[in-house]
Amino acid sequence: YWSNSCCSHPRSGETMEAAIHRRLHEELGLRCPLQFLFKFQYQAQFDATGAENELCSVFIGGSTDPVSIDAEEIHAWRWVRPDALQVEMAAGGGNFTPWFKIEWARVWRDHRAQVLGLQTELGTGGRSR
Repeated sequence: YWSNSCCSHPRSGETMEAAIHRRLHEELGLRCPLQFLFKFQYQAQFDATGAENELCSVFIGGSTDPVSIDAEEIHAWRWVRPDALQVEMAAGGGNFTPWFKIEWARVWRDHRAQVLGLQTELGTGGRSR
């Protein structure tokens, strides 16, 4: 399944701020400023495999540094322009995680200008998420 860039998974006693920066570096090898956008809760059933019920915090940031993935955490990755992602998701194509569908709908609805502004600011034409 395709999903968001990374998840925080805070450790016991760790602040969310520390967790988001730790995980961004562990999973993608990146360090950059991150800005909080919103929180949401979701529940998803995965056939007989199990279910999830989580509270998610969504942050945004951008970098032009090269990505260095942790292969234990990430099977595959790709850069996607925000407008191209919106078209792909609206068409119902691709396998996206249930939480990312919820997350992206709200990002695109409520924070589109911020996402597109970050893309312009970095001059990446799609290398921002």
